[in-house]
Amino acid sequence: MLTDLNNLRAKAQEELKKLSSALELEQLEIKYLGRKGELARMMKGLSEVAATERPKFGALANEVKLELEQAFARLKQELGGGDKATPSIDVTLPGIKPVRGHMHPVMQVQRELEELFRSMGFMVLDGPELESEYYNFESLNIPSWHPARDIQDTFYVHPPKFAGKDGRVKGGTPENRWLLRTHTSAMQVRALTKYGAPLRAVVPGRVFRYEATDASHEHTFWQMEGLVVDKDISISHLIATMKALLAGIFRTVVEVRLRPGYFPFVEPGFELDIKCLV
Repeated sequence: MLTDLNNLRAKAQEELKKLSSALELEQLEIKYLGRKGELARMMKGLSEVAATERPKFGALANEVKLELEQAFARLKQELGGGDKATPSIDVTLPGIKPVRGHMHPVMQVQRELEELFRSMGFMVLDGPELESEYYNFESLNIPSWHPARDIQDTFYVHPPKFAGKDGRVKGGTPENRWLLRTHTSAMQVRALTKYGAPLRAVVPGRVFRYEATDASHEHTFWQMEGLVVDKDISISHLIATMKALLAGIFRTVVEVRLRPGYFPFVEPGFELDIKCLV
């Protein structure tokens, strides 16, 4: 499969050299980068790739995609985005500098992470930011008396009849008490209910916490959670996935270590560190 990807790159580059019009460029871009294009077709065959080769295949696929996108963008600029039938432009007129924006840095990183996980066969799911207490806590085995609730009780949205004098929610049931989600973990039960097992998914998105803001804490931040449910899954799979992810982000092999970590909502817990690359 790696050879097929390299052959696809070489074939596309060869055809790009023979282009003479913007119309041909558009057709070629659809052929290779379209939703049903050559590259998308090859990505659908990811399940046939050996597990040990998937990280290499995903990294190479991202590299080929980026290279082709840049090549098409460069040719579009050279060809002027049109052909000889395009009306001529009066170059003596004063120019108007276009206002160009860019994607938010957080969203840039999120999209890059999503592509890396997709290359490893994960689904990318999205969930509601306004969540029920059931999905946010109860379904994750975090009942009202659990110590994790002390650091995660957050911004509740509720009808006036459930509000006490102190402003906190009174009465009701977990299903009719709503809050801004404290983690994207709220999608775990939703995903398993809809797709069942085996399941491989990540859920990126904005979450909210009742935090005192300082240099390293904020009431609103972005999180990405991964969930894998299958037979014969172990911590070694998690480590391999994290290594592949970090290698994709930093563009180099990253040395990692695991160390015990306390989290009130999970036991046992551990954290993953990487060796400084500077």
